[in-house]
Amino acid sequence: MKTIFIKTFGCTLNQRDSQDIVLGIKESKDEKSADIIIINTCGVKEQTETKIYKYIVDHQKEFSNKELILTGCLIDIDFSKLKELLPKAKMFGIKDKAKLIKYLDKFRNLKKKTKAEITKTLIIANGCLGNCAYCAVKFARGKLKSKSSKDIKTEIEEAVNNGAKEILLTAQDTGCYGLDIKTNIASLLKEIITIPGDFRIRLGMGNPQHFKNYKTEISQIMKSEKMYKFLHVPMQSGNNAVLKKMNRHHTKKEYLDLINYFKKNIKGLTLATDVIVGFPTETEKDFLETVEVLKKCNFDIVNISRFGQRKGIEANNYKDLHGRIKKERSRLVTKICAKIALEKNKKLIGKTKEILLIELGKNNTLIGRTNNYKQVVVPKDKLILGKTSKVKITAAKPGYLEARPVF
Repeated sequence: MKTIFIKTFGCTLNQRDSQDIVLGIKESKDEKSADIIIINTCGVKEQTETKIYKYIVDHQKEFSNKELILTGCLIDIDFSKLKELLPKAKMFGIKDKAKLIKYLDKFRNLKKKTKAEITKTLIIANGCLGNCAYCAVKFARGKLKSKSSKDIKTEIEEAVNNGAKEILLTAQDTGCYGLDIKTNIASLLKEIITIPGDFRIRLGMGNPQHFKNYKTEISQIMKSEKMYKFLHVPMQSGNNAVLKKMNRHHTKKEYLDLINYFKKNIKGLTLATDVIVGFPTETEKDFLETVEVLKKCNFDIVNISRFGQRKGIEANNYKDLHGRIKKERSRLVTKICAKIALEKNKKLIGKTKEILLIELGKNNTLIGRTNNYKQVVVPKDKLILGKTSKVKITAAKPGYLEARPVF
């Protein structure tokens, strides 16, 4: 039986796609020992694209005499560059996922097509309704195509019956889920929190232009014990002129009003956001306005990206800023946001929390999540994956907490 090594770049959507692609196939630990090598590409950031090209160049020896398969967003964004680097590789774009899975079925053990997972990542929709000036992923994933709530419920029920304790709902934009099939994200959440079983649901990233339409319902739904008190609402910029150039459909005030509403109505909420620094036309004053909003919102998690030109995007029509400026702004925002996150986490030291243990960590530790999705690292001791445990927080880092078990 042939073995496969899959290298995955990018977001939760890509991670899920990779799991679906190799399900039931024997996997190798590295490129050398594999018969088939699959590279699941991502085109969301210039930095990620650079990493992919570097990976390809650095592993040419391992690729020789192997069957190579490329998939993911970058196929649809820059096919010619990938074909130039790997002319003999088979190419499957995002829309060819079903074809790729069928092609690999000859290597698949059909009896193992159901895999027990503590964490189940579930794609509820592909594509989006946006037209952001910096985004190339829209060329790959296309317009919004939502999965039916019936199919989603069935998948969750099967996963829970198979031992899943954590369900991650993911999409390019969960906020617009269902708008193409006459439903919406609030209606979906109301349905799935009624599914019997002991599990938690994390709602993935949703754009403010859609979340604002369901803020009341979402806030009520978040009171369910099945929901992680966690929201990921991308801001991208705190300046109205830059937001307009980005083709974002919210203003600074609308964003602040939405965040303040969620913070007021969802107790203990963990908030995540995304910010792009150095977008073309962003002045120093514009940038400082973004910093001001970040400080006001007091986010727990901030994903910071330096603007990078992508093939075919509208923002290429504007003059790019110097790399030094983008780097300086990125460093400053990173420092500020890390300080905010650390101060928030320090307030939890000494407190006892119940966590769901979801994965193995390094050095004989387990990683768990609190009910508001804070990451906690705890010594393994007698703890068991998939179970809940009481722990006492002993230390804080910007991105996670450290704890000891309370028996």
